[in-house]
Amino acid sequence: MKKIVALFGCVLLLTSCVNETQINNPAFQAKFNDANWKSQETSLSIGANGGLIITALRGNEKLVLTTSAANPGTYILGTTNQANFGTYTLKSGTNTTIFDTGAFPGPAFLTRKLTSGNAYSASTSALTTGGSGSGLVFKITVNNLGAIVTDTIKARGANYLAGDVVTVDGGNNNATFRVLNTQQSNGEVVIQKVENGTYTGTFKLNAVDDDGQVVTFSEGIFYRLPIN
Repeated sequence: MKKIVALFGCVLLLTSCVNETQINNPAFQAKFNDANWKSQETSLSIGANGGLIITALRGNEKLVLTTSAANPGTYILGTTNQANFGTYTLKSGTNTTIFDTGAFPGPAFLTRKLTSGNAYSASTSALTTGGSGSGLVFKITVNNLGAIVTDTIKARGANYLAGDVVTVDGGNNNATFRVLNTQQSNGEVVIQKVENGTYTGTFKLNAVDDDGQVVTFSEGIFYRLPIN
């Protein structure tokens, strides 16, 4: 019985050591089109603009994430601010395919309210006009002045570009929204912690190639990456 207890204690000690090693080691991994993806070599540097440049390599694949600053915060990809950018490169023989979060027309993904307007009524299907595309529809609630208080995208429409400004029909036609990014080209890098020169955070993105093909990284994490 004592031997069994002793053996069990050794197993617990070994497991604890393995877990501690995994936690303390720098890591970069994600789901790539719903399959596990883990970097074999990762580097982090500070760019000329003071933002992060994270480069992750796995075989013939390369993922690069850049941010406009190195401070904790959320950096949105696919917007008109191309300092926040993601690029995925795949080499196959002599062919190289590049997917990125540059400006690409498509359904609106994220929007930001610019003006609340007035004299609007609550609606589950508030139509919009303007921008490069068409068909963007919101569900809205309003206050007693008819200013839009909350908004949810009901239909994303098509052929919008990051930076487009649309106007919500109704009221005094003075509620406006900016399209931040599109369904094919979007994502975010979240710097959660900067500690002793290392960076920890999360990321996700949709990136598109010249033919409109999309790759998706989700549930991404980078853990205690040091500056190289």
